[in-house]
Amino acid sequence: MRLIASRIEVLLDHAYDLLEKLDLPPWQEYKEAASAAFHDVRVATVSSCKFGHLTFRPVFILLGIILHCLAVVLQIILENSIYHGWRALKEFYFQIQLATIWFIRYQKSLSPSAIYAEGAVMAAVTTLWLLRRHVKKHRYYERTMAWYEVRKQKVLKRYNHFVDQVGKTSTFLALLLPHLLYFTFAAIIKRLLPWLVTYLATKTPLNAFIQYFHPLYCTFLIIGKSTQHLRTYKVVEADGNDKKTVSKTTPSNVKRQQKQKAELEELRKEVVDILKYWVVYAIIIATVRTGKLLPFVGHMFTVVGDNVTKGKRRQGMLSKLRFSSKFVEEISLVFFTWLRFMPSSVTGQEESSLKGKGNSPIEIIYKKFSSFVKSAMSSSASLTNKAAGSHLGNGSMLSWCVGKLDFPLSILVLGRAISQETKQKVITTVTELSDLIPAAITLFVPGCSSYGVIYVSLVAPAFLSIKSCDEINKKSSNVDTMESKVNDASRFLRFWMIHALVTWVLDSFAPILAWVPFSTHVIWLLWAFLQLETTTRRIYGWFESEVEKPLDQTQTMQSVKRVIAALPSSVDSQKDTSSNEGQVEKSKKED
Repeated sequence: MRLIASRIEVLLDHAYDLLEKLDLPPWQEYKEAASAAFHDVRVATVSSCKFGHLTFRPVFILLGIILHCLAVVLQIILENSIYHGWRALKEFYFQIQLATIWFIRYQKSLSPSAIYAEGAVMAAVTTLWLLRRHVKKHRYYERTMAWYEVRKQKVLKRYNHFVDQVGKTSTFLALLLPHLLYFTFAAIIKRLLPWLVTYLATKTPLNAFIQYFHPLYCTFLIIGKSTQHLRTYKVVEADGNDKKTVSKTTPSNVKRQQKQKAELEELRKEVVDILKYWVVYAIIIATVRTGKLLPFVGHMFTVVGDNVTKGKRRQGMLSKLRFSSKFVEEISLVFFTWLRFMPSSVTGQEESSLKGKGNSPIEIIYKKFSSFVKSAMSSSASLTNKAAGSHLGNGSMLSWCVGKLDFPLSILVLGRAISQETKQKVITTVTELSDLIPAAITLFVPGCSSYGVIYVSLVAPAFLSIKSCDEINKKSSNVDTMESKVNDASRFLRFWMIHALVTWVLDSFAPILAWVPFSTHVIWLLWAFLQLETTTRRIYGWFESEVEKPLDQTQTMQSVKRVIAALPSSVDSQKDTSSNEGQVEKSKKED
């Protein structure tokens, strides 16, 4: 016990020493400090609240006003909604009541046969709905399409195997086989259903749609797509030039360039395809028009009506060779359907085995026509150079003309009579019109200007389109080069759109122009003017602006309104007549 007591005393001594070392303040001093702190906190809180009240009081007042106005507006809306909603419900109830009464009276007024017919229609609609639900539930459509795809693949497999077997014997026959099948099918349809082919060819606009309007629509879409692509490319290129610090080899830039290159390649194929069609179409039309102008052959190209051919019993040898309009329309429908919509004669599986390139109908005819047009244009150019005289030496007539024009144009540029841009435009115009020199000779030969018009309006544009196709078919890895080629080719697409419009106008006024002296010379100059690149782009730009504007704001509609306003109206004539009658009565009264 003594030991425990001694230990406790030691602990107490140490505790007293610790308390002395801590230097605890007395209770009175601690109480005064705490009361001072509470007082300071209270004063700071009051001042802070007062400051906040003074600061946010305008905001709270503004919020109160806004909330009050909002509550008033909501109250008005709610009251009107309830009022008008109640009125609408009452009106709806009355309308339903009137409709029900009318329906009951109408049903009572019907005859028994009409009521049975209504019941049959309702039963048919209900049956169709139940049948649709049953078909959808048991997936009959999906199962039918799956069966069709399986059968289709089997037929295609057999067809491909047959073509491969034919290709081992003759590649040409294998390439020709789909086209033979098409024309055989067309002959069978003509044999079994002749009235159907005649009706589609002569009584419907299907022929004009296939060979004319559908290609025009596709051309318009491709031009818009090309213009949009070029604008996007210029914007992206400008952004890339502004951000010079960004590397061109970053993954995002590489991916964007690959996407742009793929889109450009697809656009290039579309441009080439539609240009090839216009070349084929132009050569066909040029051949037909030239054949009509020839002395003896033209009799065969002149189409006559069916009633004319039936009315003449005794016909000469040449008259028997003339074709009826019905026959020509039917042949045209079959031919242009084959030309426009027949796929390539070599499918994907056969292409590797037969080593064929694209052998679609347009490709087949384009290869023949393009070589013919190139040889014709080159021969005409060589004949023109020979006719120009031996003073040209080894150079062409074009280089001689450009050389002769360069010096006086340079003098005019130095004298500031014209600008360097105008000089370049003159040289470019002479270069573009150089292909029309053989046709210009026909203007001075009596009776041959019509041949020159055919040459300028169809042959020369077809030759330029062929050159553009050859140029754009040269594949290039540079995107800028491909963009430039596509832009150059789009110029000829624009020309064919303008060609269609001008041809329609000239054909409409052909009976009137036939009586106008030198009308063919003016038409020749018109086609030569339209072939210039600046003219083509300017006219098509105006056409695009007219299409994009509202109808009332177009220049065409405004011109029509001006013409109508300039014409004399019946109101004005009545006013003039009444004024004249009044003056006559006044003169009688004075007498």
